[in-house]
Amino acid sequence: MKTKRAFRYVGTPDPMSDKEAYHCEKYIKKNRHSLVRAGQYLVDVTALQALFHLDCWNCRTVHRETCCEGGQPYAIEEWQIPIVEGEIPSISAGLQDEAERNHWLLHGVWDRNEPQGTIRMRHGNCLFYQENNGRYGCAIHAYAEQAGRDVEPLKPFSCQLYPIDLIDIRDGILLTAVTNETSSFSRWGTDYLEQFYCASPARRKLATHIDDKLFALDGYRPAYEWNLPLLRYILQDDAERIEGILANSYQLER
Repeated sequence: MKTKRAFRYVGTPDPMSDKEAYHCEKYIKKNRHSLVRAGQYLVDVTALQALFHLDCWNCRTVHRETCCEGGQPYAIEEWQIPIVEGEIPSISAGLQDEAERNHWLLHGVWDRNEPQGTIRMRHGNCLFYQENNGRYGCAIHAYAEQAGRDVEPLKPFSCQLYPIDLIDIRDGILLTAVTNETSSFSRWGTDYLEQFYCASPARRKLATHIDDKLFALDGYRPAYEWNLPLLRYILQDDAERIEGILANSYQLER
């Protein structure tokens, strides 16, 4: 008897639970008529038009901690491991703390007790969450920008993807975003929707104690627009077609 291949999150070897897969399959069946097929992709136009404002540099100003704190990203896939390892000497050279730099070089960046490609924790955070010129953020991203390198092949896939999600559904790939309807199976869960202003214009509108310039209401735009460089990198030949579908649908709804 042929085994039914499980749904999985694209870009990581970390498994999708049976419960998440169940909710994903249920969602697809319920919304089948509104999903648009484009090559191997099943485009969730409605979710990808959900409004977000990734005012990330100001996240720590309005929240107790950012999404990069208190954990590590999903493990990266096997193909990305040697790429990241090859850049570690250059990335670590940009660290301001010499002791931290030596720690990286001595112990490496991988958690050997977890699945391959899992990044180590350091002081309760992802190892790459580091200070750079007085601000905290991803050391990989900072290195890519300073060195004029493309960030897409270097930074852990899941760290670049939010608020979008890509899910292998056996007969294709669901391209969606985290919303109240998709959170039961999205790799992002419910935390962003419940706790962070970036995912909720309605919640931000109620936060009258915050300066209007922080996560400004006029800065919210469709989820897919925040990830266009990454989407073009991932989707390749299908990118222009899918981007056209999303742009046209958004204009029609306005």
